[in-house]
Amino acid sequence: MGPPKPPVPHVAPIYRVTATALGAGMWFWLMYRAKKDGPALLGWKHPWDH
Repeated sequence: MGPPKPPVPHVAPIYRVTATALGAGMWFWLMYRAKKDGPALLGWKHPWDH
């Protein structure tokens, strides 16, 4: 037997969906920018070459 679990608050579905969409959008944008600027940031390519 472990310690009792804390109560989980009820969150309206609109907030859950909005948070998921914003989080996914952030990660898509991050990966998109990493694909475009990653080599220049890591020193594999000069920034003025692309």
